[in-house]
Amino acid sequence: MMDPSEVEFLAEKELVTIIPNFSHNKFYLISGDIGPFNPGLPVDVPLWLAINMKQRQKCRIQPPEWMNVEFLEAKKQEEKESAVFEAVMNPHFMEMSKLLLTHAADDITNADEVHALIKDLWDIRAAKLRQSVDKL
Repeated sequence: MMDPSEVEFLAEKELVTIIPNFSHNKFYLISGDIGPFNPGLPVDVPLWLAINMKQRQKCRIQPPEWMNVEFLEAKKQEEKESAVFEAVMNPHFMEMSKLLLTHAADDITNADEVHALIKDLWDIRAAKLRQSVDKL
């Protein structure tokens, strides 16, 4: 069994898109090369690096395509209408959401509403899980 910090560590390896505000050649990491970085040009980087750069005011983070109000409202409705679990948009959506909403809320359109919808999705899924356990 994994504890939450281990799951969060795995989520930090997911790629997100950033818009850097600096120029730099590639970063040579164990996991692979990242870059080059040019101001205004999108680059895919691991979430941990995006958060680090954001904290140092070196970039803006583009939220994943599933992290918008319209998509999440539709997903919430699907989840409500289905008796079984619906496929999630990303295996680490909760961890990624928590990290992005904590460190880059200013880069997320309607961040408060996105946060509420993600919590609603989590609550619906938790209720389904409790219901299925009760049936056993």
